[in-house]
Amino acid sequence: MDTGTHILLGAVTAQLGFRQRIGRDATWAAVAAAVVTDLDLATAPMLSVSEPWTTPLGHMMMHRGLTHSLLIIPVTALVVAGAWWALRRKFAGRPNPAAASQAAPPAPVPFWLLYLCALVAAVSHPLLDWSTAYGTELFAPLTDARYALGIIAAVDIFFTPVLALTLLACFLIRKVGLGPKHRATLVVGWVGFLLALGYLTTSAVLRQEAMAEARQLAGPARIVRVGAYPAIGSIFRWRGVVETENAWLTYRLSPLAGIDAARGPETAPREAGPWIDRARQLPGVQTYEWFAMGMVRATSRDADSRHIVEFHDMRFSPEIGSISGLWPLHVVFNDNGRVEEIEVRSAFTGRSHWRYFSQVWHDILEP
Repeated sequence: MDTGTHILLGAVTAQLGFRQRIGRDATWAAVAAAVVTDLDLATAPMLSVSEPWTTPLGHMMMHRGLTHSLLIIPVTALVVAGAWWALRRKFAGRPNPAAASQAAPPAPVPFWLLYLCALVAAVSHPLLDWSTAYGTELFAPLTDARYALGIIAAVDIFFTPVLALTLLACFLIRKVGLGPKHRATLVVGWVGFLLALGYLTTSAVLRQEAMAEARQLAGPARIVRVGAYPAIGSIFRWRGVVETENAWLTYRLSPLAGIDAARGPETAPREAGPWIDRARQLPGVQTYEWFAMGMVRATSRDADSRHIVEFHDMRFSPEIGSISGLWPLHVVFNDNGRVEEIEVRSAFTGRSHWRYFSQVWHDILEP
């Protein structure tokens, strides 16, 4: 999920009784606990002096790994809570009597409450990432298996505003000062949090409907696997992917409008061959297939005495119903069978970014 949404969700978790008992610093500590999980993005460049982070697939291997593990999160929360507890003690021990208008130093709070606040916020990060299709190593280092619910995109124009409005309402209640602030903000915090959970639950239902529609649209062909992935920005448009014995099919689905509103399919043959088999033996390709959680379409062609194999992560595409992946892996062999190139490529160039985002917005708004 995007960093802004993680920040907002972390701040909302602080409104579930922690901010009311601890003080305003609970919100900032919860935000810190919620975003520290993404430190893997900052540490990856520092580790680029050695394998495997020097490979083109380094980001895919590094992000949402150990720091996102539910086994490591309690330790992360402990570090945040420990730093927070130390800062509170420091400021509580250095009052400034000359500044009468200053806020009172933080009141003593048991460490377990600080830790619980940090823990809830920290856990919200991997669980929210788990809700996307990208994949998260929830139980690293015991296993490198990636888990993904695929019920929300990395950016959603409905989910994030619910969190933002919840925080805004809590802020206004505290500023206006009408009625018991603690009780009102507690109610608002829980209402906003439950609305966000309700949105994710609704998306889970829509995903099942989208997968059922994709199966139905595929007809009598023997189906190998089916996937449904929400469009960037909204859970009301879905990308349906079907792999059959002989082909790949992709659809643009609108579960609320029913199967009659589906568009597609775009199709491509399910290819196999010696060059594809050879490419799949390469560590980089195996990493790519691990990252894509098996939802990979392979193609092969010859050009200028070279053998070109491409692997498409079918979960993501420049357009909802497109048969092409958003970041295909490009492998080139020479006639001797040696690898000349292995590279993750973008499905659009820098000059077409505006067209891509325009298409995303169009997909969201189109009936």
